[in-house]
Amino acid sequence: MIRGALARVMAVILAATMMLAVVIALVRITIIATSVDSLPLRALGVLADVVVGTLLLLGCIWITTQLAVVILGVGDADFPPLPEGTREDLPPKN
Repeated sequence: MIRGALARVMAVILAATMMLAVVIALVRITIIATSVDSLPLRALGVLADVVVGTLLLLGCIWITTQLAVVILGVGDADFPPLPEGTREDLPPKN
């Protein structure tokens, strides 16, 4: 029980640390990319910043979600049944 609580707390701390590190890195990269003197290189740097930033943020979200599923153990759970009153309201299957 204590191990589970400790794992949950560590997962939250790890997720927050990863997101903070990615945001700090993206701010630094954006400052560097926008300070380039040449206009074509600046445009390329900003475009690369957008692509890398999107990939990094999506990667952090994916890792955090996978970690939460592993810790909480909800990956094998059955889908809950529909409430009783709504079965008649559904359109017929073809």
